[in-house]
Amino acid sequence: MATYKTVKRECLIDFLKSHSKYSFTIREIAAEMSSDNTIRSVPSESTVYRLMREMEREGTVRRYIDPKNREYVYCLADNDDIPVNMRCKVCGNVYTVDGETSRRIKEEIINCGAAVPADSIDFLVKCRNCSQ
Repeated sequence: MATYKTVKRECLIDFLKSHSKYSFTIREIAAEMSSDNTIRSVPSESTVYRLMREMEREGTVRRYIDPKNREYVYCLADNDDIPVNMRCKVCGNVYTVDGETSRRIKEEIINCGAAVPADSIDFLVKCRNCSQ
């Protein structure tokens, strides 16, 4: 499928580049872009959904579940912060692994001859509360 470089798409990419240290839900992206007077063509929330779905398929953005609110959040794919999460198989709580441990886990995955996934690395565990 052809990728069209529309003004709204370019504005969305520019927004994500200028906020590259953050991840956003679709709703947050649409609200932040609407409140920014410097954006020349603000896409509607439904357009943001469509564009983000397309850009995720082509690898421009990453989507993962925010452990705090269990919503999908998006960030640029060139951000090296692929999250490593532990999800309790009993209660469903999600815990994010810190940066250094995350880096070591990714190195071990590569050393074993596997590829690091593009979106997130998730482990099923049993949390402390459910282990008692």
